[in-house]
Amino acid sequence: MRLALALLLGLAVLIALGSTAHAGGEVGVVVTGESWIQPQVTAQFEGWLSQHGHSVLPLPADALDALKQCFATNPDTRDVSCARGVLDKLPQPSSVIYAGVDTKNAASGTPDVTLTAFWFDRGHEAIAGKQTCPHCTDQSLRTTADDLLKRLIGGSDPGHVKLKSAPPGATIIIDGKAIGVAPLDWDLPPGKHTIQMDKLGHRSASKAIQVSSNKSDLVVLTLTPEGTDTGGTRLPRWFPATATIGGGVALATGAGLIIFSPRDDPHATNRFYHSTWETGIGVAVGGAVIGGIGAYLWLRSSRTTSAPIAAFTGDTGYIGWQGRF
Repeated sequence: MRLALALLLGLAVLIALGSTAHAGGEVGVVVTGESWIQPQVTAQFEGWLSQHGHSVLPLPADALDALKQCFATNPDTRDVSCARGVLDKLPQPSSVIYAGVDTKNAASGTPDVTLTAFWFDRGHEAIAGKQTCPHCTDQSLRTTADDLLKRLIGGSDPGHVKLKSAPPGATIIIDGKAIGVAPLDWDLPPGKHTIQMDKLGHRSASKAIQVSSNKSDLVVLTLTPEGTDTGGTRLPRWFPATATIGGGVALATGAGLIIFSPRDDPHATNRFYHSTWETGIGVAVGGAVIGGIGAYLWLRSSRTTSAPIAAFTGDTGYIGWQGRF
């Protein structure tokens, strides 16, 4: 009985290890071939990996050159010992995907594009795949690359989120990484994710969501302006200006009481007289303090705030300046 349990436990461990062999981790991406299409294929591969829980890690320049040299003679070769020797010397990443891109009839505007890819995962045999996109457009190339990567690496289909902010234009941060500006549609791997939105002059808002494969969800976050009453005790908006003006009046009154305060009678003709000098000092000091506080609050509430914003996605970018004047 114990032997049977031990065998079952060992089998379960092996299955678990096998199922996580291609789990999310750090991956290097190498694309060679036609230079005009390399950036598009690279962006598509990196975007797919990110959406499926992998982190894309740039390779050292010498390792990148060595890998390209391994496949320079014949990208279709199944002798991957050269590439494996290069990768085994790297401390990270533990996985690398290589893709060679060949095109035909490029002058037609919709060329035939062939992707030959190799998936190297440390501790496992390399996996090769090849797929052609006839009369390729941007959309069909995306579909071809997605299908090829899914066959090589596997993984669940991503879920889809429609991200909106109120007011629009908030910077979107998913799991600590800025990905763009709302409104924005985005694919995410299944599981829990944290959505945060920031906008200058507003309080940040965040929400934890559960993403499911092949399901689309709408996420709308409302950002409240800074200084908005959220239930605590706040000073009225008119208070800074009123305190500044009132403090100025009190300061002027105190100065008048000091200047026009009666002086001592050298001839002692009046037995009693009332001096306003001390009162004037108190009124002037109080007015200066109140006016100073009011001026500080007034200037702080009307201060100009601005800052640059830059956000990039796999195939789009946003650069701008946001401020409150």
